[in-house]
Amino acid sequence: MSEQEMQYTAKDLASSLDVTTSTLRRWAIALESAHYPFQRNEKGQRIYTEQDIATFEELKKLLGEKMTFADAIQQLTGHTKTENKSETEKLNVTAEELEKLVSRAVKKAVKKEREKLFKQMKKQMKKELEKLKDKN
Repeated sequence: MSEQEMQYTAKDLASSLDVTTSTLRRWAIALESAHYPFQRNEKGQRIYTEQDIATFEELKKLLGEKMTFADAIQQLTGHTKTENKSETEKLNVTAEELEKLVSRAVKKAVKKEREKLFKQMKKQMKKELEKLKDKN
């Protein structure tokens, strides 16, 4: 973003679009979930640019033409919410696979440590038996 590019607050943008700030927030969240990138300030708040204004104006126009909200978001971004859902499902599957791998690794490590402990105990018992034999 160039230094001279204007930046707008949610209140200013909502006012210029003639929508409420909560409507603007809902639209922004939907766009972000479809991979539309917004600039953010140091407090993590969205900062709107001229490009964002054009995107919101187009969204408002599409909704005014009776396009569904989901279809309008998809048209503007090229992504659908279901794509995001399947990515999340992929992450969950990956998480499940990771959990299985970790579980197997832990079981293997515990088994190895148990075997090591038994060997040490066996060695110690032999020493103790030899001491008893020597005493007798």
